Amino acid sequence: MEEDILRKAETLVEARPYIQRYQGSYFVIKLGGSIFRMPEVRVSVLTDIAFLHLVGIKCVVVTGGGPFITEEIQKSGRKPVFVDGLRVTDEPTLQIVRKVLCQVRDELSNYLRQELKVVVYSVEPEERILLAKKIHYQRGAEVIDLGFVGQMEEVNVSVLEKMAREAIVVVAPLGYGRDNLLYNINGDSVASSIAEALPAEKLVFLTNVLGVMRNPENPETLISVLTVKQAETLIQQGVIKTGMVPKVRAAISSIRKGVKKVHIVSGNLPHSLLLEIFTDQGVGTEIVADNGQKK
Repeated sequence: MEEDILRKAETLVEARPYIQRYQGSYFVIKLGGSIFRMPEVRVSVLTDIAFLHLVGIKCVVVTGGGPFITEEIQKSGRKPVFVDGLRVTDEPTLQIVRKVLCQVRDELSNYLRQELKVVVYSVEPEERILLAKKIHYQRGAEVIDLGFVGQMEEVNVSVLEKMAREAIVVVAPLGYGRDNLLYNINGDSVASSIAEALPAEKLVFLTNVLGVMRNPENPETLISVLTVKQAETLIQQGVIKTGMVPKVRAAISSIRKGVKKVHIVSGNLPHSLLLEIFTDQGVGTEIVADNGQKK
């Protein structure tokens, strides 16, 4: 009993300098859709975000929903189509994407609203927090029309800063273009673009894996800290592969554009966000500039 109390007290003491350091800073947190399948995980993650807000950190949360979108497309009797990992988004698919992402956004927001002030990015064209443009995807000599799939063009920083001043901002990865059409945008790309535009102290990807591992089957191979150069080398060597590559590339881009640190953390570990941010050791992978300060 006494040892347990002492351990809790030591954790609080360890957290104090980090809380002081990050007060008033921007954190951008991307929540992978897969971590919302278990209610206890969802509650743990959202409790962590609420804690960050209460200690003075300005949080912008970008929601995901890929698995739920795929399920809804299949329920409609259609088959999901991907090209090199990008979801082909025709008009019916876009309506499903919008419905699902806004549902996830609203569920998350409603939980946080029980105790905190939350601002929701409504996706309506007049807000234009996220300005997108259509992707003209080329594979070799072939140009592939992905439909309503966009990439980030611009973030309306002044509006976003105003929203984040006193509230948690929750964003679905959808944005209108200058052509007044709505586009489905990769959530990791949205999160990194927002982090770069602010710029954020930290960009956090909460996923269903521990972080970057030399062997994805062995948790003991988790890499706690990577520099940009080391991360690029591991991609070239094929150690970082498949779904982890886009996250690490987004991390590298963000750090080069002013974001201080990027973290890749498992949402399945209880209170992993707080443990990664406010303890010396952390529980995931931290990516820093080649000459950057760790932790």
